[in-house]
Amino acid sequence: MRIFVTYFAHESNSFSPIPTSIENFRASGLYLPSTGEGSHLLKEELSDDTAFIAHVRARGHEVIIGPLAGATPSAPLNQSAYEFIRDQIVKELKAAGSVDAVLMFLHGAQLAARCDDCEGDLLARMRAVVGPNIPIGVELDLHCNLTARMLENADVILACKEYPHTDFGDQGERLVEIIEQTAEKRCVPTMASVQVPMLGYFFTSREPLRSFIDEIKDMESRTDILSISLCHGFGLNDSPHSCSSVLVITDDDPVLAGEIGIELAERFFAMRDAIKAPVVSIDCALDRALAAPPGTVVIADTTDNSGGGAASDSTFVLSAMLERGISDAAICLLWDVEAVELATRAGEGSTIPLRVGGKTSPFSGPPVDIEATVKTVRDDAWQLTFATPTPLGKAAVVEAHGIEIVLNSVRQQPMHPKCFSEMGIDPWRKRILVVKSTQHFYAHFAPHAVEVIYADGPGSVTGDFGKLTYQKLHRPIWPIDLPPFNAFGREWLA
Repeated sequence: MRIFVTYFAHESNSFSPIPTSIENFRASGLYLPSTGEGSHLLKEELSDDTAFIAHVRARGHEVIIGPLAGATPSAPLNQSAYEFIRDQIVKELKAAGSVDAVLMFLHGAQLAARCDDCEGDLLARMRAVVGPNIPIGVELDLHCNLTARMLENADVILACKEYPHTDFGDQGERLVEIIEQTAEKRCVPTMASVQVPMLGYFFTSREPLRSFIDEIKDMESRTDILSISLCHGFGLNDSPHSCSSVLVITDDDPVLAGEIGIELAERFFAMRDAIKAPVVSIDCALDRALAAPPGTVVIADTTDNSGGGAASDSTFVLSAMLERGISDAAICLLWDVEAVELATRAGEGSTIPLRVGGKTSPFSGPPVDIEATVKTVRDDAWQLTFATPTPLGKAAVVEAHGIEIVLNSVRQQPMHPKCFSEMGIDPWRKRILVVKSTQHFYAHFAPHAVEVIYADGPGSVTGDFGKLTYQKLHRPIWPIDLPPFNAFGREWLA
């Protein structure tokens, strides 16, 4: 079979201070077949979020690779950037000629200035090109907001199941299997989606959600169930589609899909209080860290997570640590291009007055002035992001009052201890590590930590959704609105 594959992913935070243009995609990864721009990305096609390229080839099919476009989460795309990449994908699909299937990796929470449903819009245009009989399969991030238009124009949609997202590759392989069976008329995927009116960050590393996910995986072993996705939603999308959902795919059994979807949705909603993120104030997090058993404590600076659209330059945790005289600590990754440049010019071993952080918006807090000793300067350091080597860009470690700060110039969240070790810091010899991430750090940090603590400070990746000024969000929705309300009055099947 000839299978067209493309990738267009952006998690759009309506409250992010970081604008999003075509340059955001060029900085993170943009491949355009028509011009050859970003052709080096083809060498990275085994990364988790495009792993189905390898799976398609392994099954003996021909792959036609369309545009590949991804950017670090930030504000909704400006309209011209969205339309340019969208139209490039449609153009390449038309140029591919006759295909037997289409596979796409999309985020599921992408917004543009004049589009509240980018994935639905793109899928509708793809469907118009291939017609009604060519199967279209989509893999999503579990922080997706499903829409009717997405379901109407795709044959198979499934999301990763784990948070942190450690299973993109596994779910991509499953997507390829289902689409292959669909194209060969060996199954008739039938999707049912039930919206769950809640917003939140739900960690699959914790009970009771861990057992719920394992039960769902067991259910998928049935021959009549092709896939079940527990979609957490993305509450920082200001759109009428923002909420959690359950998506069930059966083999030509819409009644079964609907029944399972509603049952799981009701259970998901019922456990909402038990599965919400266990965040505490910054001061409480520091108190707990100081009282923890010997070893390294990891504190997640959850609200300054660039992986959710924050600037990653807030100073609230750093300021609190300095005020309390806490030392034997390290922080990463603090995005500060100017501070990196000054440290680089000063050189390793120098001590300079330095103003760090607090540059982007009120969510970043005030800048912090320190006498900084420059410990390390590099422009070739990297970390692993979803198993893909990712450059930190120009980076520097500066130390003040026993706190080492990893400054970098390519905005990203820390997901692997290499963002410390590549910069000359042995993370497991520190008493406290602060990582500007909500949960993706967990897979590689938690096994070595005596305790993981989630700190909730000011920031644009807040879980306190009631503080946000939504204009389009459908209400009622938990936790902004408290039940009782008709939780499942909006379910719909497709």
